[in-house]
Amino acid sequence: MNIQLNLYQAPWHHVSHRDALAFARASLARGDRIDRVFFFMDAVYVGLVSQSPASDEFDMKQQWIDLASEFGCELLLCIAASANRGLLNDTEAERYQSPVSTVTPPFQLVGLGQWALGYGEADKVVSFR
Repeated sequence: MNIQLNLYQAPWHHVSHRDALAFARASLARGDRIDRVFFFMDAVYVGLVSQSPASDEFDMKQQWIDLASEFGCELLLCIAASANRGLLNDTEAERYQSPVSTVTPPFQLVGLGQWALGYGEADKVVSFR
């Protein structure tokens, strides 16, 4: 089964990211596939390059990066929500004449077309709010 995950809450504000990671790992362990994880609204903050959690805190950004590296899923940030919150990749930084890119690879900025494509390709969509 191909599953698409959608997240909406800031990574430090809500348990939805931990729940989504646990769900993703359990699904992948039983043989399901997750091609895309979409981050909307405040969830886009997970891709912010300047995060530095304390050594005794859960590093949510790194957990998503590890999942993507291990299983090959895309980590997609809503481009509009990201730009509104100051998350810019190299292309958007140039567009907004910002001196710095603030998105951590492998997180990518994408439009709603990518989000809609995921709905068409997924067998199940699971949202964490």
